[in-house]
Amino acid sequence: MSDPLVKICGVKDAETAIGAARAGADFLGFVFFRKSPRFVSAEAAEEIILDLKQASFDEGFAMPRLVGLFVDTGEKELSVAAPLLSHFQFHGHESAERCEELGAEFGVEVIRAIPVTGPDDVAAAKEFAEAADILLFDAKPPPGAVRPGGYGASFDWSALASYDGETPYLLAGGLAPENVADAIASQKDRPAFLGVDVSSGVESAPGVKDAERVKAFLAAAKK
Repeated sequence: MSDPLVKICGVKDAETAIGAARAGADFLGFVFFRKSPRFVSAEAAEEIILDLKQASFDEGFAMPRLVGLFVDTGEKELSVAAPLLSHFQFHGHESAERCEELGAEFGVEVIRAIPVTGPDDVAAAKEFAEAADILLFDAKPPPGAVRPGGYGASFDWSALASYDGETPYLLAGGLAPENVADAIASQKDRPAFLGVDVSSGVESAPGVKDAERVKAFLAAAKK
């Protein structure tokens, strides 16, 4: 297995973005979903990205790929954010056909989130095999939840043993510096495993990234 890729999601400020990229993050995620404590506007994300690009140029670290998280978002909002991004990440009711259409229309790659509690949910990923460039297996949110993730909940990683698709996938849900190495080890023999995604596990409070935990997560994942 090649080194796992790491996505730091829910970035809200330039300091976090630059620190994560400097420490080796492969993807940074911006949450364009207003009910999330990690919400940023497209205008705020653009300012962060400008600062990030300048720091990348000045310091010589690689620019991560930039992901926008959306939940049943209208095309007008997508069109504003698209020029900033390499990937759309969909967490709503977007069908496979719709994911494919939007990726093509806006010239971005598509990450499709698949909420998981067990193997039956993993099987549901098959419908997105052609439509998504990357799948994101994440813990299913609790009943009555108002947002699709970021609760620090996990699922049984062994459920992914039933995944036999070729579309690469990221593992998310309840990951933190303390358990990410185990999560990666659990997937190491799976050819489609691409890497890990973290949000709440590197925070000191909802929506507040902790720079030391971000660095610790990246170090543990890349080890």
